[in-house]
Amino acid sequence: MTRRYRFMVCARADDAGCPILPHPVPEAVVGEIEWCADASAARARARVNRDLEAVWVVDCASVDPINLAAALKADHPRLTVFLAVSDKTGSMASRVRAAGIEDAVPLEKFADHVAGYVAKRRASDSDAVVQVTSEALEAAPQRAASRAGFVLSVMSGGGGVGKSTVATLAARLGAQRGLRTALVDGDLQFGDLAELAGSCARVPIEEAAGDATCLGEVEGEPLVLVSAPRSLEQSEVVATGFKEMIDELSARFDLVVVNTGGSWSDQHLALLERSAAALLLVDQRASSIRACRHALDLCLRCGVATGSLLVAVNRCTRQASFTSIDVSSALNGMHVVELADGGPVVEELLGAGMADRLVEDRNPLCLSIEKVLDELLPSASRRTGVQASVARFSLRPGRPHRRKTERKKAERRLAAKAAAEESGGRP
Repeated sequence: MTRRYRFMVCARADDAGCPILPHPVPEAVVGEIEWCADASAARARARVNRDLEAVWVVDCASVDPINLAAALKADHPRLTVFLAVSDKTGSMASRVRAAGIEDAVPLEKFADHVAGYVAKRRASDSDAVVQVTSEALEAAPQRAASRAGFVLSVMSGGGGVGKSTVATLAARLGAQRGLRTALVDGDLQFGDLAELAGSCARVPIEEAAGDATCLGEVEGEPLVLVSAPRSLEQSEVVATGFKEMIDELSARFDLVVVNTGGSWSDQHLALLERSAAALLLVDQRASSIRACRHALDLCLRCGVATGSLLVAVNRCTRQASFTSIDVSSALNGMHVVELADGGPVVEELLGAGMADRLVEDRNPLCLSIEKVLDELLPSASRRTGVQASVARFSLRPGRPHRRKTERKKAERRLAAKAAAEESGGRP
């Protein structure tokens, strides 16, 4: 029978199979630790070992250490995860906090940290979380006090699915709830939120990425747009400071909505690490669903946790080609929500910079996005009372519950499609 270890260290191994560590772990605790050199092996062991309590990520051959630590934490929220770092900078601390990782441990203190943690857990069989050092105890209240804002990314596997529209309306709805909201145009080459967002405070992204102090001037505004670069050639310069800018925004605002470009890059993966939730959009094209699958596969190959992703199928009507059930089946059972088609008025009003008018008129698309926000945002930021109950159960005031009816219609529609294919396309 395979031994179940309570502790695991992820670190590269030398040719003899011995872990490469900055300082050797004391012999007294070595026998209680499982060693993994590969990211896939570490995640596999964490899935099958229910006794595993804590993991230290030092280094691995195939994945960036913080990506592996974030993936382990997303896979197993109850697991205690520590990240060993060579330089504990403010940016690194923000990334660790955004991923939910317990702490970043300096490499020079790594061996003592492991030995102390294992010794204290060995001395006590209680389920209480043991803080290892006095430094960690002092830092805990500071981390709680400086809680980062909620980062919501809007992504897709390709272009033309409605990311800019959804991001703009989500930011407007967030501000309507009383959240200090920042809307970031992360499509650094062809972003157009400056034309869609309407009247609000604005900061050019090249200024925000270059000098975060300019954000202090608009920090008190209900909605702030961080607009795309004025010129295309500035996009590469902005990209170098993009991650730090998101960290700074999340520290200053309650809600940060980030629109992205259709072509994936390192920026998308880094943004996923910082996002409390990410909305992955598809539309009514089969190519859009295939592109979504490619994006999910890329995340898995790169070791980026996908637990924060929520797939949404856009432009849904009664005559639409795909429903949430169809898309969920194509994505191996992932949870999928539907965004209603708001009609031609959406494009007309957004093109005129009147996004606030769409929100005020309770457009069907806005109502759909509002339900998604109810599902994603922390409970303190959700609607309360009757409206919250209505959104939670997908009901409208004064109308009967129609979930079972809609499910039966979807099943009949799928059966009709299958029958049509068997008969060679004849109705």
